[in-house]
Amino acid sequence: MATTPTIAAMVTITGPTTGGNATVYPTSVGKPATSNINWGTGDTLANLTPTDTSGSITLYNDSTGTTDLVIDSSGYYT
Repeated sequence: MATTPTIAAMVTITGPTTGGNATVYPTSVGKPATSNINWGTGDTLANLTPTDTSGSITLYNDSTGTTDLVIDSSGYYT
């Protein structure tokens, strides 16, 4: 059975000016209905998310303030 390689991406939210949420997802699958990172003002939070087969992710910031998003590659899996 052939496997599809993927990259695991660690997404960290830091320094938000207001509470909010973000949805991070593999680009090719489309935006899900629910967020996967929820934060309050000043929080620093991280979440692991897979990429699609081309290594792409999409980030959607659904807050009224600003925040920094840090993305690290956490591993390559085959």
